[in-house]
Amino acid sequence: MATITRASIIDLSLEKAISAADSFLNPVLTRENLVQARGKSLIERLITQLPDSREADLRNPTAVVIQAAVSHLRDIHGALIAASGLSDSQQTLYNTKSRRVVDGLLDLISLEGIYPALSPGVGIPIERRVKSVLQAGVAARPVLSDLDTRHEKDVNLLRKVLDGLSKIILAGNEGINPAVRERTLVDIICGCAELAYQPLYENRNQNNNYRHLLDQMLDQTPTPILFPILTTLLKSSCPQWLRAPLSTVLSLLPLRQAGVRQTLTFLATTVPQPISNALRVDLPANDLKSKGALSLETLTQASKLLSSVPSSLDPETYFTKLAPQLLDLLDNGPSDMCKAAAFIIGSGILGRRAYGAPGAIGWTLFAQPILEKLNLIQGFSDPRMGARDRSGFGPCIIEEADLQRALDRLTALLLSHPNPGLTKRLIGHVMLPLWGLLCYASKANKTAWYDQALKLLETYMKVAADPSQVVKLADEFLWNGGPGWTYALGRQGGIEIRKQTGDEDASLNIIEIVQEVDSRVHEFVSLLNSGVDDERFIGNVFLSISKRWLLTGSRARENKETLEISDNYEKDPMQTLISAKLAQKMLEQFKDKLAGNPDRIFELVNQLLEDFVENDKAKQQLSGSSTLGPSVAGLRNIVEHEENHYRQADRKSPTTETESEDDPTEIVSIALSLLSAILSSPGFVGSQKSFRLLCDIHSPLAYISTLSPSIPSSLSMAAANLISLLALQTSVSNSSTIKSIPDPQSDDRKAHTLALTYLVDPIIPVRAQGLSLLTTLILSRSPVLDIPATSILLLSLLQDEDEFIYLNAIKSLSLLAQNHSKTVVKMVVRRYVDRAEEMGLDQRLRLGEGLLKTVEGVGEALVGETASMIGRGMIDVAGRRGRRLKAKAERQNVAKMRQREKEEAEEAWGGEVPPLGETSENDVVSERHAKVVEDWEGKDAEEDVRIRTSALSVLGAAIETNVSGLGSTITSTAVDMTIAILTIESGDEKAILRRAAVLLILSLARAIDKAQGEGRELGFGFAGESLEEVVRVLQYIEATDRDDLVRGHTAAVIESLDTWRSRSILGMSSFDGAASRPRIALEADRLAGLSVNPSMPFSSSRRIVEVD
Repeated sequence: MATITRASIIDLSLEKAISAADSFLNPVLTRENLVQARGKSLIERLITQLPDSREADLRNPTAVVIQAAVSHLRDIHGALIAASGLSDSQQTLYNTKSRRVVDGLLDLISLEGIYPALSPGVGIPIERRVKSVLQAGVAARPVLSDLDTRHEKDVNLLRKVLDGLSKIILAGNEGINPAVRERTLVDIICGCAELAYQPLYENRNQNNNYRHLLDQMLDQTPTPILFPILTTLLKSSCPQWLRAPLSTVLSLLPLRQAGVRQTLTFLATTVPQPISNALRVDLPANDLKSKGALSLETLTQASKLLSSVPSSLDPETYFTKLAPQLLDLLDNGPSDMCKAAAFIIGSGILGRRAYGAPGAIGWTLFAQPILEKLNLIQGFSDPRMGARDRSGFGPCIIEEADLQRALDRLTALLLSHPNPGLTKRLIGHVMLPLWGLLCYASKANKTAWYDQALKLLETYMKVAADPSQVVKLADEFLWNGGPGWTYALGRQGGIEIRKQTGDEDASLNIIEIVQEVDSRVHEFVSLLNSGVDDERFIGNVFLSISKRWLLTGSRARENKETLEISDNYEKDPMQTLISAKLAQKMLEQFKDKLAGNPDRIFELVNQLLEDFVENDKAKQQLSGSSTLGPSVAGLRNIVEHEENHYRQADRKSPTTETESEDDPTEIVSIALSLLSAILSSPGFVGSQKSFRLLCDIHSPLAYISTLSPSIPSSLSMAAANLISLLALQTSVSNSSTIKSIPDPQSDDRKAHTLALTYLVDPIIPVRAQGLSLLTTLILSRSPVLDIPATSILLLSLLQDEDEFIYLNAIKSLSLLAQNHSKTVVKMVVRRYVDRAEEMGLDQRLRLGEGLLKTVEGVGEALVGETASMIGRGMIDVAGRRGRRLKAKAERQNVAKMRQREKEEAEEAWGGEVPPLGETSENDVVSERHAKVVEDWEGKDAEEDVRIRTSALSVLGAAIETNVSGLGSTITSTAVDMTIAILTIESGDEKAILRRAAVLLILSLARAIDKAQGEGRELGFGFAGESLEEVVRVLQYIEATDRDDLVRGHTAAVIESLDTWRSRSILGMSSFDGAASRPRIALEADRLAGLSVNPSMPFSSSRRIVEVD
């Protein structure tokens, strides 16, 4: 006798539950029973399977049937839970028969138990719902428009359904809960929301119960599943009483665990991607769902969404919960998620005054922690502080990992996306610490730290720096830490911040200090050289440093506003040395740039020379008065002079006196050298103001050049040489006919040069700044632009990997084409057609985007040769005449290489290589995408389907923009080509091509309708047999095409053509409000819409008369 085990009993129970449900659904699951019961409703067919069906039919047959379905679901659910410990329990649910039964029960409950009780606008329309497994002809009853006309029994039935399914809904992943979630979750959510929030239901206790059930269900539903459900339910027809609670739930989803990441993933898969991004297949499988790249539009939407505070929370609470997720993504290295977090924080939160101002919640959570790690201002009370270690420094304040994290976050925020305002705000607070970190990293040979600090400072210099900020670095040139702290080597080989003990610099002698100054002078000038290209910027920095060096104490105090110094300014010998070395190094490095903007330097030289001349004249007068002869007064002066001399000698040593007093002859020698360097520079171009200042300088030069005993001969000779050089410059200026006329394009030339320099920079914000400068010149139609060269430059930027750069390059190219259409369009079309096969697919697709924007921007000016080039070029690409032999050879080489690798692997394995590891859903999706892309590429040397689709889109836009400019030949050729595509290229891989072809016909219909509405005669269009042929082909495509979008587009185009034909007959147009009414009145003795002229006399031979 066989032993009956618990497992066998459970299996029998599960099979019995499924078999009972199958018998219950048999009348509506099999086609044979459906034919036998033709004419009966769904409930009438199913109620025959129940005991006492006649009595039940008289009471409430729908409720009986639905409750029976719920009972069967609960039996199957209970049997599955009981069998949860068995290995094959879940397999039972997912076999074909069992799953079909469960799905049938769920469909029946949704269509007959939930939908009839929902208010208008609640739920997904039945036609958009997942296709039912029930046989054709089974459908739900229509939802009535108001609650009064709906029977109360529908609402009561809905309550019973939800009460019966509540345990299944809240069962987690046990039993049939996964099937319910996959099949009917949205319907159950709508039912709960109907009973919880419908204001016409007055039973508050019941409402609260269903609200609690809805909240539990939403909390247990994974975020990736809720996003599409809630966004679908929040459509325009959603009633206001339901919109508010669902919107609240949707707004709080990012606060869930990993909610921000899942929000970005959802947006990446729903927001339409640019062509070049949408077709990428090289992304990691686990980066974004379905290869959805984070486009600029996606980032903008995510930023708006995540920076909008839900109405149920205050900003402090919301951002406090959101911040850890964003910071975690920001720490995720150079990935798409890291860039997304940087964009959201920088633009959405810190970019808004309410949240990003200093002291606001956004600044406190995101900016302040970074700045505090880099620039310690407060005192230290860290309990970890102890005695000094062997390095001689105090205890650690900011560990290496924390300092590195702050530096990485700052780099991600500022270098991931262009944001000059944020760069200025953040770097402005930590510019001095970054300078100290840069110099220490260079001294300690920490290359990674040095490069990171250098990139940040260079970006600040190029994008948002101010000369006054740079001069402040010169004031704190030897800065190596704030009050009480300094940089030191970290325990893990990096850099950390430690407490100062006060004797770190005691061991440094004057030689080491001078060596440190020389090293930092080199770093400072290198930073200016790589980060600044503006002549005025360099000139202002040089002038400020030179004044601090050359002007005496009194003169410096008079110029304190220009120099930005304090009222109690006194010269520091070390600061004077630093200023001198900086000025000399800058003069050596930036000689040509300083010569390009010399006016303020001439003012400084003139001031120094005039001071020297005044002092020398005063000395001569004093010495002249002392030699008039002996007197009592003269004796008194001698005594006073001696007393003063000894009194000063007692106060300070000779060394200090020598260092504190500036030798006037040395200062004049420096000023003369500076003037000589500027005048002899090849880049010196004098303006009217420059030569006026040089005329003022001539007078003190003439005085110094005289052989006076008080003036060294070397100064006199240098001044004489400068007078000769000045005369030469003046004669050259007078001999030319320019006469110092200012160049009106000088600013544009400088901006153009700066833009070209920035565009080759590896840092994204700097390239964006260069592109912005170039776009400004294009908008102003600056004459300094060489149109062909600028076009080539913008075309090269289309190959940039950063989306912000190449999208703005497309915009700039479109703007340039609008002003110089013939030159630019010819160049772009030639590269787009690419007969020599020099461009890659991505570059050609981006060129297509540029052509599309150009066509839309040119508008009615799309005529003549420009229109002809675009039309013929697009037809060449979109047709089947393109041959890509190089692409074919490249694909063959790749296929051979893969085959060779496969053979080598099979040889090493000893047979076919088995799949290693489990195949995930992402792997399946990746494989499917790779197959689609392979089909798009084609098997022969034909054009890629994607570029042909792009060409059809551009051609359709050109036709709709100005069909008369293209002419009848190009238009008729385009229509013939689209008909051929629709009838011949019917493969699944050509679906996107057929979609574009259908939309091109729609564009032509709109263009002809618009022309008729405006009263323009095109001389061609749809008429007679040509229209009938187009409609016939479209009707065939609508009935036979396998692609849903193609059929949908085709149905819309057929409807539009029928409407246009009706309007043409009645003389109507949708583009002209006055002409949109049918003209069926007499106008100028004619009947509008009919070929009848009432003023024409009837012929007697065709006269019709009434006879008896």
